[in-house]
Amino acid sequence: MASNASHRILLAGGGTAGHVEPAIAVGKWIKANHPEVECEFIGTKSGLEAELVPGAGFQISYIDKAPFPRKLALSSIKWPFTFVNSLRQTGKALSGMDMVVGFGGYVSAPVYLMAKLSRIPIVIHEANAYPGWANRLGARLGGSLLISFENSRKYGKAWRAAKLTGVPLRSQIIEAASMDESARQEVRARKAVAWGLNPEKPIVIVFGGSQGSQYINKVIDDALPLILRSGIQLVHAVGKNNPIPSDKSGYKPIGYFADLPEAYVAADLVISRSGAVTCHELDAIGTYALLVPLSVGNGEQKLNGEELVAAGAAMMISNNEFTSRWLEENMVRLLTSAKKYSETQSQTKRVPLYPMDAAKQIGNTILSTLREEK
Repeated sequence: MASNASHRILLAGGGTAGHVEPAIAVGKWIKANHPEVECEFIGTKSGLEAELVPGAGFQISYIDKAPFPRKLALSSIKWPFTFVNSLRQTGKALSGMDMVVGFGGYVSAPVYLMAKLSRIPIVIHEANAYPGWANRLGARLGGSLLISFENSRKYGKAWRAAKLTGVPLRSQIIEAASMDESARQEVRARKAVAWGLNPEKPIVIVFGGSQGSQYINKVIDDALPLILRSGIQLVHAVGKNNPIPSDKSGYKPIGYFADLPEAYVAADLVISRSGAVTCHELDAIGTYALLVPLSVGNGEQKLNGEELVAAGAAMMISNNEFTSRWLEENMVRLLTSAKKYSETQSQTKRVPLYPMDAAKQIGNTILSTLREEK
């Protein structure tokens, strides 16, 4: 079907929410502000994009997932054939496109390669502090680079010249970040009542990502009796598919935070992993955190949290060191640090580390690059 769009852009970001959601946010911004530019997506049927992209109202083309084998195995023999097939499928999806915008994940590698061969401009957004292998490939192929963390600049000449845009944040986070102290206290009082807690006592929220963390859950469970005896209250998101423990006085277990922006506002302290989006949300809201990086991949979660720690906005501990005994011994110290950080923020006009308008910045970079290529 013929398109009346002045430009067509293919957005690639697959696998996890950290790759897919920023891509969708940018697509929505372009659609709302420049309807003459058509945005389409490319992904795999096994990634979150298969659910999230059509749900957001965008067309998506699918290619075979061809993750680069990290170790030698029998399945590695099939990889070259799978990858070549994904390249063929990608070439078909690129037909008529004026630009490729990649957000990382397995799907981005064949897109960058085929775009380079087809002389289609490439723009790359990296959500994590340590660039993933697909985006590192795209950088080598000459893609224009956008980063979310200043730390990314230490990974080579191309990354040093990248533009800092941050990660696109949902509108509820932006709204929560703009609250004055009176509004924050109203949210805290309302959420405390909803959780069955006392707003006059410390409130700690705990989560380990949308699926939860079995390890963090076990640490909280073991440390809970002593923490509650000290008068500290916890709201604990155990994960959507995990059994929810029984309520206790001062302890509210839930599956997940359906209202995470308000939960950030209501909390004195956050205990969480340090995914890129979480770090940017914490920075935007200004709530002190204990970060427990998930030790997978390239160690990007540890690197993500380093800038918050350097700014005095968080403390970080390795997954192995985060034990019930450590938490029992350090919870009061954490809350003391959180209180000092909160008081410092309220005394001065807080300036977030990262841009709050990432979708707009990324979108404008895409449009200006399109104009330059005309």
